[in-house]
Amino acid sequence: MKIRTLADIEEFEQVPAEERWRGENTYDLIRRSARAHADRPALHFQSTAELDEEPRVVTYRELLRRIHQFANTLHGEGLTPGAVTSVIMPNLPETHFALWGAQAFGIVGPINPMLEPQGLRDIMNESGTECLVVLGPTGSDNTWDKARAIVDEVPSLKLILRVDAGSEPQNDERTARGISIRSMMPCLEAAPDESLTFEREVSPESIAAYFHTGGTTGTPKLAQHTHANEVHLSSMMVDYFDLDPESVAIAGLPLFHVNAFFNTGLNMFAAGGSAVMLTAGGFRTRGVVANLWPLIEKYHATWFATVPTVVSSLLENPPSGADISSLKFIICGAAPIAPQVFQEFLESTGVNVIEAYGMTEGTLFSAGNPQYGEKKIGSIGIRVPYQPMKCVILDEQERYIRDCETDEVGVMVFRGPNIFPGYKQQEKNEGAFIDDWLISGDLARQDADGYFWMVGRSKDLIIRGGHNIDPKSIEDALTQHPAVSLVGAVGQPDSYAGELPCAYVTLADGAQTNVDALMKHASDNIPERAAKPVSIEILEEMPVTAVGKIFKPDLRALAIKRVFWEEVCDVPGVTGIDVQNDKQRGLVALVSCATASDTVNQTLEDRLGKFAVKYDVVAPQ
Repeated sequence: MKIRTLADIEEFEQVPAEERWRGENTYDLIRRSARAHADRPALHFQSTAELDEEPRVVTYRELLRRIHQFANTLHGEGLTPGAVTSVIMPNLPETHFALWGAQAFGIVGPINPMLEPQGLRDIMNESGTECLVVLGPTGSDNTWDKARAIVDEVPSLKLILRVDAGSEPQNDERTARGISIRSMMPCLEAAPDESLTFEREVSPESIAAYFHTGGTTGTPKLAQHTHANEVHLSSMMVDYFDLDPESVAIAGLPLFHVNAFFNTGLNMFAAGGSAVMLTAGGFRTRGVVANLWPLIEKYHATWFATVPTVVSSLLENPPSGADISSLKFIICGAAPIAPQVFQEFLESTGVNVIEAYGMTEGTLFSAGNPQYGEKKIGSIGIRVPYQPMKCVILDEQERYIRDCETDEVGVMVFRGPNIFPGYKQQEKNEGAFIDDWLISGDLARQDADGYFWMVGRSKDLIIRGGHNIDPKSIEDALTQHPAVSLVGAVGQPDSYAGELPCAYVTLADGAQTNVDALMKHASDNIPERAAKPVSIEILEEMPVTAVGKIFKPDLRALAIKRVFWEEVCDVPGVTGIDVQNDKQRGLVALVSCATASDTVNQTLEDRLGKFAVKYDVVAPQ
């Protein structure tokens, strides 16, 4: 059925969720598709963005063979079924072999290759990693050097499988601690490929994956996914988005993140469709976004998932004659998209844009504007099937008080078979749930039609181009400076990335320093490049609550005021920027304008409409 409204979702739910599942675990799901679609392409891989490149094709038959070989290799190396494999890889077909082979054998932990060495080490130690899959030495990537520097600091590690992409397999070696380093593909070639050679009982409740989330430095939380979470999510999305063996998804987001892991991985495998992997770096690779429309024509792509930064870039590269009639829709999530960008994209391409919302803790997808129903620009749409979702009022200790009324702002909470069972580190689960409802940490309201509208965050995450940054990592680094007393880090508006990290500090009594010194200190002490603040401001007094906690909304308001004033200070008649907290819209910029006219209004729209933050034009007081 075609879902258009909340009533359609309720009708869809008349069939129990388990009856829609396409397997009991992820291995079973892929095996069923491989039997039904053995010679159809599961993956296309282009190493460059060139239109005439002949892609490498991986059929479902080969995908299943490689999954068998990977799992059997781990068994043959003496690992016990159920062991954890960490995967630090770019987007390559070998990454898929490792991800799904690791789940067939035990638990997989995809890790962001852009993390600094200590981040990689800490996540592997938290995971209890026994096998590491990592890209070997290349001329343009330092992942191997970073991983090699810390592998002997992971006591649980027993085996390193090196992917020698684009080069001859290297000789086997050992680390100083004696960990075996082997070239992955020769190992796979030597392993049995027809079936799994070991027995392992895998129930729907068995843990399938650890996804790191909640920060860029320190020790991120490890969100656990069960096989039921993953099979349910992918099975539901196949039905929800009408995916089938003819579906072709463009893969440009990184596979270590749940978005690509599912949208261009398990979801497509559940449908029997194909994912087109556009280079190892995806959308980050030079030329991919510039050539995306003709590449869509080349592969007859039917959909892709992306983030607002890519949508903004695509506006600078319109289709220009490319036949994109195969493209049915795109899904845009991870961060709010500016209404102006949304409208311009729709007018430029005619492509159906689905604004969506999801969390790693919700497996991937929790709400979206319906593919066939009304699109309310600026909303995150209606809830997905089988996942009750509502806004609630919590007290200061995040204890439940009551459900919100229609259009009343509260914290979004969810429950259902896509909701994870908790973090691996038990101490991280405190405050994550109310009974069996997951607390999102996001503030929203639900309108009379069931659409949810985000108005802010009760939690402090900064979202830079879909990348979550824990402000604590910035605050901890700056607090180490001897002149600093208090630090508050927030996201400042950015027309491309959505938000960029910035920080506000107060100095200790009698201490002296300057912004340049603080910026250098931050750069030297924050290992993750994405978390380095783009702006630091020294305040006379830090805004705090009645109990002495830094009041982040005031800091966000300061950041909005500064960024917006930089954008419009030269517009005739504009006299200032103020920011207020609207109960239904969240933080809103108020642009004081003494000489409002159509020309001035259009200039303001051109400059401020590209931000996700809302604004109003007002007469000066």
